[in-house]
Amino acid sequence: MSKRVAASLMLLQGAMFAAETAIIHHIAPQVSVEQLVALRSAGGLAFVAVMSRRQGRSVMNTSQLPLQLTRGAVATAYLWVMMFTFGRLPYADATAISYSQAAYITLFSAIFLGERVGITRWMATALGMGGAMMVIRPTFAGLDSAYFIAVIGTSLNGLAFVLNKYLQRPGGDSHQTTMIYINLMPTLLYLPVASSQHLPMSAEWPWLAAIALVGPTGMYVGLIALRYAEASALGPYTLVRLVMSAAIGALVFQEQVLPMTLAGGSAILAGCALATMRFRNIEDRPAPVTSLKLLRSLSWRQTTRAFTLNTGLRRASSDHSEPIDIGDSRERL
Repeated sequence: MSKRVAASLMLLQGAMFAAETAIIHHIAPQVSVEQLVALRSAGGLAFVAVMSRRQGRSVMNTSQLPLQLTRGAVATAYLWVMMFTFGRLPYADATAISYSQAAYITLFSAIFLGERVGITRWMATALGMGGAMMVIRPTFAGLDSAYFIAVIGTSLNGLAFVLNKYLQRPGGDSHQTTMIYINLMPTLLYLPVASSQHLPMSAEWPWLAAIALVGPTGMYVGLIALRYAEASALGPYTLVRLVMSAAIGALVFQEQVLPMTLAGGSAILAGCALATMRFRNIEDRPAPVTSLKLLRSLSWRQTTRAFTLNTGLRRASSDHSEPIDIGDSRERL
């Protein structure tokens, strides 16, 4: 896959998530947060079961179980935050806060993935978030604890995005395996609670079925996209669903498109384009050789000789040349 395919998958994910959040906002007064989380997670398990039916139980095999469980816990916490936020806050405010995910992704990509996040990536993120604020124009009236929960909770979504990338690094797990563990923990935790509550009215079931379909589909295509692009480069694409929502509002609900909306949408797309300029195919980039990997590749005797040789060369050349790195010493062994 190329970088264009990765970007296209993120655009598709944006459309799916835009539809999902609109449905949640529509039915939240009639359906509990626990029921929404349980249904969405169970839908995710059913989705990946269909997509990985040929693999059978082997799709659950992982050498990263503690990390997978951590990712599942993060997903569980954020799903609750998302349902709570879009159910309790004004839609514009909840949407605006959720788009701070892009900044968290950029930050966490540098911290946890070691990606080179330069000024261009930060400019792309800032441009996209500024465009989002222009489109949404949140009021943040009547600030209370719900806003604090939303802001802190959104960092969990950014962390989950980065963990998805880390879990699928070369030699890691497949996107099907990652998606199983993402949805397994929320299902186990919330399904018993949801089943003890009153069932939603029959009029809500078509909307609930839509959530169980579009949410997992958006998650699945996003996991695939992460296998072929850096997380920090895809971060601005999480803002595209706002442009999708504005387009749906104009085409389906005949909502007026204001000049500020057009300007904000243009800024979001410009941020995506700026991030795309920094794309590098993961398959084409050689794996970085860290000092730890280098020492692991050497035997104890070779490591000792390399250290001794490198130390001597550093002392001999300290007055007139650059220190020689251990990588050069390794070639002398």
